[in-house]
Amino acid sequence: MKDKKLRNWAELPSKLTSSILLRLGAIEILQNAQKVCKPWHRVCKDPSMWRKIDIDNRNDRAAFKYDLESMCRHAVDRSHGGLIEIEIWYYGTNDLIMYIADRFCFSLALFPC
Repeated sequence: MKDKKLRNWAELPSKLTSSILLRLGAIEILQNAQKVCKPWHRVCKDPSMWRKIDIDNRNDRAAFKYDLESMCRHAVDRSHGGLIEIEIWYYGTNDLIMYIADRFCFSLALFPC
């Protein structure tokens, strides 16, 4: 380990960082990844990160501790009109659907209880 140089994840090119972060879910990005450092926060705010939104709470009991509807609205706002697809799992309300519909044309996939 003496000769190996440690890498600073904050110094990755933003394109590579976004490629990595896109593998996370919206909850992980909004609650954790964007708080790692300023470069990651910048990438997480980029509208291209929010073209597809999937806030999947089906298998994650911890997700229920969050205000998922508020998080979804925040993610939709971050897309700045670039939203193409959104999936809402078990927390979608009529108000949330109207909020999304009032802002964008997109493909909506709803999976109600």
